[in-house]
Amino acid sequence: MIELKALCGVLDSLGIPWANEEPAPPFICLVAGYNEAAYADNCTYLSWMPYDIALYTRHRDYATEKRIRDALEAAECPFTLSITNIDSEELTEAAFTVNVAES
Repeated sequence: MIELKALCGVLDSLGIPWANEEPAPPFICLVAGYNEAAYADNCTYLSWMPYDIALYTRHRDYATEKRIRDALEAAECPFTLSITNIDSEELTEAAFTVNVAES
């Protein structure tokens, strides 16, 4: 599992703008999910937060998706990928979900 600072470094290395606001596509938004945890002996054993690295493009961009996949794999960061067309915004979202270790 990757830590948030390391994940931000991976995103920075891509050279694609990322933020919590929307610049012109392509751009990445890093969106936190809900905290999850594993328990043992009535204590929290491990705590993590799923994050979506959401790539927004005008049309599906396989080359950019591959760059993100390659960067996450190089960081040994497991992920799942989902693709959503947002017709009202004329955007395609490629969401890479990663689990981030909570300190």
